[in-house]
Amino acid sequence: MKNSYLKQHLTKCDLSFLPFVKSEITELKNQIEAEDAILRNVVPEDWSDDIAELDKRFNSIDLPNESIKINECCIVNDCSLFIDGHLTVVKANNGKDKFKPYLQRLQNLAEITRGG
Repeated sequence: MKNSYLKQHLTKCDLSFLPFVKSEITELKNQIEAEDAILRNVVPEDWSDDIAELDKRFNSIDLPNESIKINECCIVNDCSLFIDGHLTVVKANNGKDKFKPYLQRLQNLAEITRGG
């Protein structure tokens, strides 16, 4: 019982600064989140198709050099850096509601660049 509690506590902590523990903790964290989802009968949304479509879209266009306002709160100054960072986040956190704004910002940028 104590061991299970300790594992759950560790998975909620950000230990990414410890490179030798990171992969083990990440794997454990994903396993516990999956178990919790099963217990709550929650199936996470799968963004794989959206991510693949966005990745293909951004690889097939010339990215603008100027700043782009993608919503009321976000201005992108470096499209390439923005896309790389956001794609990394959504791929690593596919289906997790906390990270849906990253996907939505990428979709907004894709929509804006579609016209240009």
